[in-house]
Amino acid sequence: MKEYSIQELSEEGNVPRRTIHFYIQQGILPGPDGAGLGAKYGEKHLLLLQLIPILRQQGNRLDDIRAIFSSENEQALRAMYENYREAVTAKPRATAIGRTYSHYALPEDMTLIVPASLSSANRKKLAALLQAVSVIFDDTIEIINPTNKEE
Repeated sequence: MKEYSIQELSEEGNVPRRTIHFYIQQGILPGPDGAGLGAKYGEKHLLLLQLIPILRQQGNRLDDIRAIFSSENEQALRAMYENYREAVTAKPRATAIGRTYSHYALPEDMTLIVPASLSSANRKKLAALLQAVSVIFDDTIEIINPTNKEE
Protein backbone atom coordinates (compact mmCIF):
# COMPACT_ATOMS: atom_id res chain seq x y z
CA MET A 1 0.00 0.00 0.00
CA LYS A 2 1.40 3.35 -1.06
CA GLU A 3 1.84 6.04 1.57
CA TYR A 4 1.93 9.76 0.96
CA SER A 5 3.22 12.73 2.92
CA ILE A 6 0.86 15.71 3.11
CA GLN A 7 2.82 17.36 0.29
CA GLU A 8 2.64 14.29 -1.94
CA LEU A 9 -1.08 13.89 -1.25
CA SER A 10 -1.61 17.56 -2.05
CA GLU A 11 0.20 17.18 -5.37
CA GLU A 12 -1.44 13.86 -6.32
CA GLY A 13 -4.89 15.06 -5.31
CA ASN A 14 -4.39 18.46 -6.92
CA VAL A 15 -5.62 20.31 -3.83
CA PRO A 16 -3.87 22.63 -1.40
CA ARG A 17 -2.66 21.20 1.90
CA ARG A 18 -5.04 23.47 3.79
CA THR A 19 -7.97 21.90 1.90
CA ILE A 20 -6.86 18.45 3.02
CA HIS A 21 -6.69 19.70 6.62
CA PHE A 22 -10.15 21.26 6.23
CA TYR A 23 -11.63 17.99 4.92
CA ILE A 24 -10.11 16.11 7.86
CA GLN A 25 -11.47 18.70 10.31
CA GLN A 26 -14.93 18.37 8.74
CA GLY A 27 -14.85 14.56 8.98
CA ILE A 28 -14.89 14.09 5.21
CA LEU A 29 -11.41 12.56 5.13
CA PRO A 30 -10.04 10.32 7.88
CA GLY A 31 -7.04 11.59 9.78
CA PRO A 32 -3.55 10.47 8.82
CA ASP A 33 -1.53 7.71 10.43
CA GLY A 34 0.85 9.47 12.77
CA ALA A 35 1.20 13.17 13.46
CA GLY A 36 3.37 16.08 12.51
CA LEU A 37 6.12 15.46 9.95
CA GLY A 38 5.62 11.71 10.33
CA ALA A 39 1.93 11.84 9.29
CA LYS A 40 1.21 9.43 6.45
CA TYR A 41 -1.79 9.25 4.17
CA GLY A 42 -2.91 6.20 2.22
CA GLU A 43 -4.48 5.33 -1.09
CA LYS A 44 -7.96 5.77 0.40
CA HIS A 45 -7.16 9.41 1.20
CA LEU A 46 -6.20 9.98 -2.44
CA LEU A 47 -9.29 8.17 -3.71
CA LEU A 48 -11.57 10.30 -1.54
CA LEU A 49 -9.79 13.48 -2.64
CA GLN A 50 -10.35 12.48 -6.26
CA LEU A 51 -14.03 11.74 -5.64
CA ILE A 52 -14.87 15.01 -3.88
CA PRO A 53 -14.84 17.23 -7.01
CA ILE A 54 -16.81 14.61 -8.93
CA LEU A 55 -19.49 14.49 -6.25
CA ARG A 56 -19.48 18.30 -5.93
CA GLN A 57 -19.96 18.58 -9.69
CA GLN A 58 -23.03 16.37 -9.32
CA GLY A 59 -24.52 18.89 -6.89
CA ASN A 60 -23.61 17.19 -3.61
CA ARG A 61 -22.84 19.36 -0.60
CA LEU A 62 -19.99 18.49 1.73
CA ASP A 63 -22.51 17.03 4.21
CA ASP A 64 -23.81 14.74 1.46
CA ILE A 65 -20.27 13.71 0.53
CA ARG A 66 -19.45 12.93 4.16
CA ALA A 67 -22.55 10.72 4.30
CA ILE A 68 -21.62 8.95 1.05
CA PHE A 69 -18.07 8.32 2.26
CA SER A 70 -19.26 6.96 5.60
CA SER A 71 -21.92 4.69 4.09
CA GLU A 72 -19.87 3.16 1.25
CA ASN A 73 -16.93 0.79 1.54
CA GLU A 74 -13.65 1.50 -0.24
CA GLN A 75 -14.42 -0.96 -3.02
CA ALA A 76 -17.72 0.77 -3.84
CA LEU A 77 -16.02 4.18 -3.76
CA ARG A 78 -13.27 2.94 -6.07
CA ALA A 79 -15.91 1.56 -8.48
CA MET A 80 -17.68 4.93 -8.38
CA TYR A 81 -14.45 6.69 -9.32
CA GLU A 82 -13.59 4.18 -12.07
CA ASN A 83 -17.08 4.48 -13.59
CA TYR A 84 -16.61 8.23 -13.77
CA ARG A 85 -13.14 7.94 -15.31
CA GLU A 86 -14.30 5.42 -17.91
CA ALA A 87 -17.25 7.58 -18.90
CA VAL A 88 -15.07 10.65 -19.28
CA THR A 89 -12.28 8.91 -21.18
CA ALA A 90 -14.28 6.52 -23.40
CA LYS A 91 -12.92 6.91 -26.94
CA PRO A 92 -15.23 5.77 -29.69
CA ARG A 93 -14.00 4.42 -33.02
CA ALA A 94 -14.36 6.78 -35.94
CA THR A 95 -15.29 5.64 -39.41
CA ALA A 96 -16.05 7.38 -42.65
CA ILE A 97 -19.64 6.15 -42.67
CA GLY A 98 -22.20 8.16 -40.73
CA ARG A 99 -21.85 9.63 -37.28
CA THR A 100 -20.16 7.82 -34.45
CA TYR A 101 -22.15 7.11 -31.30
CA SER A 102 -21.09 5.75 -27.94
CA HIS A 103 -23.44 3.21 -26.39
CA TYR A 104 -23.67 2.75 -22.61
CA ALA A 105 -25.41 -0.33 -21.22
CA LEU A 106 -27.61 0.81 -18.35
CA PRO A 107 -29.38 -1.38 -15.81
CA GLU A 108 -32.81 -2.79 -16.61
CA ASP A 109 -31.84 -3.49 -20.25
CA MET A 110 -31.65 0.19 -21.14
CA THR A 111 -29.00 1.71 -23.41
CA LEU A 112 -27.91 5.32 -23.53
CA ILE A 113 -26.73 6.42 -26.98
CA VAL A 114 -24.80 9.67 -27.28
CA PRO A 115 -22.87 11.30 -30.12
CA ALA A 116 -19.17 10.58 -29.82
CA SER A 117 -18.31 14.18 -30.62
CA LEU A 118 -19.39 15.65 -27.28
CA SER A 119 -17.78 18.85 -26.06
CA SER A 120 -15.65 18.70 -22.93
CA ALA A 121 -18.43 20.31 -20.89
CA ASN A 122 -21.02 17.82 -22.17
CA ARG A 123 -18.62 14.90 -21.53
CA LYS A 124 -18.49 15.99 -17.89
CA LYS A 125 -22.30 16.16 -17.80
CA LEU A 126 -22.47 12.67 -19.34
CA ALA A 127 -20.11 11.36 -16.66
CA ALA A 128 -22.32 12.90 -13.96
CA LEU A 129 -25.39 11.36 -15.59
CA LEU A 130 -23.80 7.92 -15.71
CA GLN A 131 -22.71 8.22 -12.09
CA ALA A 132 -26.24 9.23 -11.07
CA VAL A 133 -27.68 6.23 -12.95
CA SER A 134 -25.14 4.01 -11.22
CA VAL A 135 -26.20 5.34 -7.82
CA ILE A 136 -29.95 5.19 -8.58
CA PHE A 137 -29.79 1.58 -9.77
CA ASP A 138 -26.98 0.59 -7.39
CA ASP A 139 -25.22 -0.96 -10.36
CA THR A 140 -22.20 -0.28 -12.52
CA ILE A 141 -22.45 1.10 -16.03
CA GLU A 142 -20.94 -0.89 -18.88
CA ILE A 143 -19.52 0.96 -21.84
CA ILE A 144 -20.34 -0.99 -24.97
CA ASN A 145 -18.11 -0.67 -27.99
CA PRO A 146 -19.38 2.31 -29.95
CA THR A 147 -21.24 1.74 -33.16
CA ASN A 148 -21.72 3.96 -36.17
CA LYS A 149 -25.27 4.70 -37.17
CA GLU A 150 -27.08 7.46 -39.00
CA GLU A 151 -29.72 8.58 -36.53
